[in-house]
Amino acid sequence: MVGFSAVSVVLVIFGFMFFPPCNVRPTDTKIVEILYENKESLFSVDGVVGAGIARDDNNYIIGIAVYVEDDMVDLERIPSELNGFQVFVKRMSEASESERASMIIRK
Repeated sequence: MVGFSAVSVVLVIFGFMFFPPCNVRPTDTKIVEILYENKESLFSVDGVVGAGIARDDNNYIIGIAVYVEDDMVDLERIPSELNGFQVFVKRMSEASESERASMIIRK
């Protein structure tokens, strides 16, 4: 008679054959990585002061937030998308205290 542990091992191996583990990362982790990869290019634009995760009113992730000085005029120098995520430009005077505190990269 085959023991319970032997059957379990066979089932686990069989499961990995048909359902291999996939490389799925949470969206917020992807955005953090993208921000660090693009930090230099974002900060090379005069007026950019920071960036973080853009969220809607229900706190769902909707893309990347790039925060700029209030008097910045060259907004077209900021990409509209980074690695598949939409970029939302926000002037610092429009940013809430929690947005300022949760910036992932900042000058």
